[in-house]
Amino acid sequence: MKPKFKNAVDEHDIISVRIALASELMMDPRGATFHEMLQYAEANLINLYEEDDGESLEKPMEEWNQDYLFLIKNKLDFNFSKQKLLIYERVVKVVLEEKARQKEQEERRKEESTREQDNRASESQSEQFNNAQIYKGVTVGGAVLTVIGLCASKTFLTVVGLGAAAYGGYKLYKEYNK
Repeated sequence: MKPKFKNAVDEHDIISVRIALASELMMDPRGATFHEMLQYAEANLINLYEEDDGESLEKPMEEWNQDYLFLIKNKLDFNFSKQKLLIYERVVKVVLEEKARQKEQEERRKEESTREQDNRASESQSEQFNNAQIYKGVTVGGAVLTVIGLCASKTFLTVVGLGAAAYGGYKLYKEYNK
C-alpha cells in the first residue's frame, strides 16, 4: 500500500482517500491493490461513504464504454456511495479488461525476467565456485609435487610442482578478484 494513501487515511483526509480509491481502479483494473486499500480505509474511517443520492446509473452491459466509465467516475466524485463504487468497479473490470490483461502479462514478463537473472547469477556463482575448486586443486597439487621433488632430490619434479602451484595460485587470485 502506498504510504501517501495510508497517510491520507490516518489523517482522515476523506477527499484524498476517495480520489485515490477511484484512481487506483483506473490504474490497475484487476482490483487487488484497490481492495487492499479499500479494506484499510473502511477499517479506519467511519465516514468513508456518503448516503447514495438515488440516481440510477444502471445501463445494459453492451452499452458500457469509456464515456460511461467516466460518467460514473464523475458521479462517484460527487456522491461517494457504496452503491456507486460497486457499479464503478464492475464497469471498470469490463471496460478496462484489456488493460488488466496487459498488466497481467507485464507482471509475468517481469517475474520471468527476474527468475532468468537469478538463474544466471546462480550459474555464474556455481561456475566461479567450480573454477575456484579446480584452481585450489592445482595449487595444492603443485605444492605437494614440489615437496616430493625436494624430498626426492628431483629437480624436474620440483620445478613442475612450483610451476603448477604458481599457476594455480595466480588463477585462484584472479577468480576471487573478479
